[in-house]
Amino acid sequence: MSFVRNSFLTLFGTIGRVAFSMITQIVISRVLGPVGKGLYAFLVQIPTVLVPLCSLGLNYANTYYIARNPEDGKKAVGSSLGMAALLGGFMVVVVGIAYQFLKHGYMEAVTPLQLGLILIAIPFGLLNLYWLSVLWGMDYIGKYNLALLVQFVVLSAGVSIAALLGHLTVTTGFGIWVAGNILTTLYMLPDMAKISRWRFHSFSLSYIRQTLGYGAKSYLANVMMVINYRLDLFIIAGFLPFSQVGLYTTAVTLAEMVGYVGNAVNTALIPKLASGKDNLTFSMTPKVARLTILLTFLAALGMAVIGYPLIVLFFGARFSGAFYPLLLLLPGVVALGGSAVLSGDLMARGKPIYTSITSGITVVLTLILDFTLIPLWGITGASIASSLVYVSLFTLNYTFYRRESGEKLKAVVIFTWEDIKEMTLFVKQVRNKWVSRGRAVQDGKK
Repeated sequence: MSFVRNSFLTLFGTIGRVAFSMITQIVISRVLGPVGKGLYAFLVQIPTVLVPLCSLGLNYANTYYIARNPEDGKKAVGSSLGMAALLGGFMVVVVGIAYQFLKHGYMEAVTPLQLGLILIAIPFGLLNLYWLSVLWGMDYIGKYNLALLVQFVVLSAGVSIAALLGHLTVTTGFGIWVAGNILTTLYMLPDMAKISRWRFHSFSLSYIRQTLGYGAKSYLANVMMVINYRLDLFIIAGFLPFSQVGLYTTAVTLAEMVGYVGNAVNTALIPKLASGKDNLTFSMTPKVARLTILLTFLAALGMAVIGYPLIVLFFGARFSGAFYPLLLLLPGVVALGGSAVLSGDLMARGKPIYTSITSGITVVLTLILDFTLIPLWGITGASIASSLVYVSLFTLNYTFYRRESGEKLKAVVIFTWEDIKEMTLFVKQVRNKWVSRGRAVQDGKK
């Protein structure tokens, strides 16, 4: 399967996730309002953040080693199941203890039932992270994207039905989100059984040692990346009312829609670079980066134009305060798109240490900016801080990328006339292919 096809499969899967996510966000916003949505987002972010924190980087290691040797997929399935149970169980205990200390302060809005749902979500979320990395490493990009889509479909359908029945609350919405995690695991089960030949009990210590060695190099970077991307929400929840959390998460949701272009390209890029299939070489990275930055910039420009009416129309006038934070997030999202491609290149070169260094520097910047700007300017300050961090992330990733490749900055960011001609030719080929298929179908009917 070609890199271009994988990119488009991922992009189409992303569009599907965006569509279902938008339905979910609209329903939750309309029914629960800014305060309810803020608490819901806070609950969802807890397992979302804790899962990568306790992953030890094994998901990245799975992708790297399986892409280089697909036979490792058999070892990865059972080993991932065992590690998910071990690490997930440990994190469940930690969260349970932490709640006892925080339930009369920072987490006073979290009920015991909601805590129980958090504890269920953690091990399933960790297993999903590991098994998704197996599909990614095996280059099963179509199945990878369908697995990612499951939770979005379940959540969208679930909250819509709950809203129609008048039973949508913060707890039921979060419960549906947790159910989506469980159903994602069940969806991947047949593929994992096929890859492992039903040897789920197989726990390879040698494979775990190997992947821990690679994962350790990227784990610290992963932890710091989570801090870079998610810390602001928890700080906002500590300084501001949950209504502001609701507004900020709305801005972030729309900004992330713009950034999905870079994620789509990057998802298809890493396993191909690591495996060397399809005659793809690292010389493609500048072209991919240029294309990603251009498409992300155009998407950001479109979002800046339609953002305000989009928020008022779909989320309601109560969420109009999310527009200015959205505008301030967009420059950073464009930079983040290019950064994702360069980071993917460095990971595929077997250089996760660069990502660790980059993340370490930017996490310090995140802490300084968030704790300075959020108390001063609220969610506007959070957006400014995020954009500054993302621009810094791109700058650092490019610095290390140039060290490895020697490519100049203009080769990474400036779209060329040759790129335009190649894109035009590709569009024509796709159009001709669809026309030919249409004619074949019509001839078959005759």
